[in-house]
Amino acid sequence: MSEILLKSPGRETPVVVEVQRCREGECGDYRVQLDQDAHDVEVICVDDGSAVLRIHGRIVPVCVLRDGNRMNVWVRGRIYVLERVERVARRASSGAATTAQQSALSAPMPGTILKIHVSAGDSFAAHQPLIVMESMKMEMTLSAPHDGRIREVLCRPGQLVEMGALLVRFEDGPGDESSR
Repeated sequence: MSEILLKSPGRETPVVVEVQRCREGECGDYRVQLDQDAHDVEVICVDDGSAVLRIHGRIVPVCVLRDGNRMNVWVRGRIYVLERVERVARRASSGAATTAQQSALSAPMPGTILKIHVSAGDSFAAHQPLIVMESMKMEMTLSAPHDGRIREVLCRPGQLVEMGALLVRFEDGPGDESSR
């Protein structure tokens, strides 16, 4: 059984989800425990990064971008961040895994950039909309994962981007060379 930290849009505190693999392989069957609710989920891989979830007989298309122990999952126009919880690290650090800040924003799936709401040097707040993109005839807003400042915008409206393409770089903080 694995524990995964689920960070969802509009929710300040992450939730710990227990996931048990029922069938081996990249795709397969899982038992997902969220609070008191348990769900059987079948993951059907479509191609690199795209999959379909079968939950209680319903089919839900998803797109996944992996980054080490972190996965950005696009579901129904929203992006959820999943991180594997290391039991020892979580106890010792008392939540250090949740305070690490991302240094960039990447495209969660292939698509077209529609709008860019920020420029280099702009400050932003956590969950503030940064970029709007279109993929599979659906618009999705990519929001800030944390408070910070924009170091560099790496895309432009109308640009086609691949899944995982860097869209925006964030400043690392006071010690960052580019913030001086």
